[in-house]
Amino acid sequence: MPHKVPPIITPDTAKTLLEGKTRVSLDLGLTETTVNPTKTGWPLPGGETVDGETLRKISEKENSAYFVESGDVFQVAVAGKHFYKLVPTGRAPTLEIDGVRMHRTSGTTPDQDTGTKLDVLGLDRGRVLDTCTGLGYTAIESARRGAELVVTVELEPQVVRIALMNPWSAPLFTGEDIHKVIGDTYTVASVLPESFFDYVIHDPPRHDHAGHLYGLDYYRRLHRLMAPGGRMFHYTGEPRSRYRGVNLQRGVSRRLREAGFTSTRYHPEVMGVTCVR
Repeated sequence: MPHKVPPIITPDTAKTLLEGKTRVSLDLGLTETTVNPTKTGWPLPGGETVDGETLRKISEKENSAYFVESGDVFQVAVAGKHFYKLVPTGRAPTLEIDGVRMHRTSGTTPDQDTGTKLDVLGLDRGRVLDTCTGLGYTAIESARRGAELVVTVELEPQVVRIALMNPWSAPLFTGEDIHKVIGDTYTVASVLPESFFDYVIHDPPRHDHAGHLYGLDYYRRLHRLMAPGGRMFHYTGEPRSRYRGVNLQRGVSRRLREAGFTSTRYHPEVMGVTCVR
């Protein structure tokens, strides 16, 4: 069954419709469609209608996305132990957790940043482990570039719920070569087959949210499951960023070498380290 995402309305979309224009994007910029107003409002693909008052309210919001279901309007967001929401960027949206964006959006967009990271990694076919799924952009782009197999791991079911509502994430749920796992990548890495993956993309949450994913024991687990000569990209952030007085990038590089990796190199354009198994 095809994966279907409802029409998504952003503040910019609402403003465009209220200005009397009829060509808008209802999938966060992937395509455009024509929406002609009627006496009762603006009919959307799929049978829902949005009225002028609702559009005006949406137009006054910032950094949010909405959908209509059974006549009611909902934000693309999930509240649990954290607050997760989809944030438009002009291209691929980002995921925001408790107000912190999970992708780089300054001077780039999440999809462009993903492509640059895979360029730095030199991904070319092979088997790929994506340690932290998020909205799935890494897994999707790896498959698009010819990876024969992608295993992607996500800890939070709420993040998957947001991805299911994101048009840019649709290939994550339709790609036959993308295998999704719900769980802690720290645990999952210990049970994956030895010397199996040619590439690992490790783009974890911040150190203060997931410090165990920056530790020597976890790096040893990744080393075990990678094929000889395999390459890893590890996002670290700015090299001068400090966590309790520690240079994070320098410490990551040192622990990677202790785990058995070689050729560690920091890439400022993507704020991450590459290394070789």
